[in-house]
Amino acid sequence: MSVVATAPLDSDSIGSGMLPFAFRNNTSSPISHVDFTGTASVGGKLVASGSSQGTIPAQVKPGEAGFGYIYFEDVSSIPASGVQYDFKASTMPADVSSYNTAPLNVTQADNNGTSIIGGAVNKTGKPLAGPYSVGVYCFNGDALSTSTIDYATETGDIEADATVSFSHDLYDEPCDTFAVGVSGYFK
Repeated sequence: MSVVATAPLDSDSIGSGMLPFAFRNNTSSPISHVDFTGTASVGGKLVASGSSQGTIPAQVKPGEAGFGYIYFEDVSSIPASGVQYDFKASTMPADVSSYNTAPLNVTQADNNGTSIIGGAVNKTGKPLAGPYSVGVYCFNGDALSTSTIDYATETGDIEADATVSFSHDLYDEPCDTFAVGVSGYFK
């Protein structure tokens, strides 16, 4: 597993922040339950640490890329430049065992100017359990700019070929080019 790109740190008014990133599965096997921890260092001194809050897609094949973000509870010591980010990943084998992460196929995702609205279908052939996480990753040109996690409207169990829908508010952030991933859990 390797992180191949990061977006700028996105801090909020209460002192926390998110660091969106892209990663690649450099292993020879499909993986799931991809979780990252991350640290921020300046001049060799650790100034923040955090963890991912989910990644998309839910299962990543060898050579494929995915997206995630590190949530830092306190970013007050992270300067605007000169920061070194380090990442550690943990994964599980991609299978259909109970409560392993399950990818849904996004069938529609449209930006209406204020929200990303769409749907996804369960093509795993197995029943799934919610909640159904919706990851939205926005780009400025070819650079990852922001990321957020939301949830599908449906929360209960769904069968194979059933659908879920979502509406994700962009909160006035530009997002002309984006990637969306939806995941649940195998029952």
